[in-house]
Amino acid sequence: MNVTAVKHDKQLLSRLQLFRNVDLNSEAMDDLLSLCDYREMTEGETLLSPDAENHYLYIIISGRLAIQIGPYEEIPLTTVEPGECVGEMSIIDSRVPSAQVSASEPTMLLQIEQDVLWRMVSASHEIARNLLYIMSERVRYSNLVIADSLEMQRKYQRFATIDALTGLHNRGWLDDMFDREIRRSERDGLTPCLLMIDVDHFKNFNDEYGHLAGDRVLVVVGENIRKPLRPNDLIARFGGEEFSVLLPETSLDNAISIAERLRERVSEASLGEIEGRELPNVTVSIGITEYKPGDSLETMIAAADVAMYHAKKAGRNCVRIATNS
Repeated sequence: MNVTAVKHDKQLLSRLQLFRNVDLNSEAMDDLLSLCDYREMTEGETLLSPDAENHYLYIIISGRLAIQIGPYEEIPLTTVEPGECVGEMSIIDSRVPSAQVSASEPTMLLQIEQDVLWRMVSASHEIARNLLYIMSERVRYSNLVIADSLEMQRKYQRFATIDALTGLHNRGWLDDMFDREIRRSERDGLTPCLLMIDVDHFKNFNDEYGHLAGDRVLVVVGENIRKPLRPNDLIARFGGEEFSVLLPETSLDNAISIAERLRERVSEASLGEIEGRELPNVTVSIGITEYKPGDSLETMIAAADVAMYHAKKAGRNCVRIATNS
């Protein structure tokens, strides 16, 4: 298809988005169309860029355009097909294009200068309506892209804060949320307690029953620690076979009672079987520390860790309190 043939093919032009239901044979439209140019592009040639102003509306006669966020993006955000147009946004808002547009194959365009476009709008209500439709479709598509982007952000954020194995929050979340709660407690004069919980003989269990069984242990232990907690209690997998629980507005006596309930619940939890082999129940050792003015998350973790170490030394499957609490 050559430029001369397109210029005289009013039926072809009438199928373009901008000219639907427009009388292209009227004297006014015929004069305005004569002011438009046709542009042929080679594959890879750039049409629009955020680096340059644009004063034209381009309608694709044949070929295809690719829209990319940047010049080095290999996968286009979307493609523009024959009949569709590009460049209208920068004409409407008088700003540089927000994306790069290039030809993904040999392409022919109808090029309408912005003053000519506005004269077309004045001459034809149908063109005004078509332009509004084109703009609404562009906004609708942008909203879908934004919605998809937000959904992906939520997924990535969730993956960044959730431990994939147990479904509990991970160490990064712990560092942020536990620290916030401790600072809130300090500000409001409240007393939280921190539990550090470690699965007893976990390495030996892994060695004897295998890593799949070890993963089962972590999932079951995490679930049995989480379920009895209050909605405002914070739990996270600290790392390896160790878990952390922060109990806001909780006295030391109540924290001890909660820790004992968690310890008993874990020791009674069935692990089921793997490959026909019944897995034995496991136990946990728990260390507790109570918040004191001036404590940080780091000092509380260190104190609860020492208490947990004493629980291990005392024979495991027991609760111990930090001596400086």
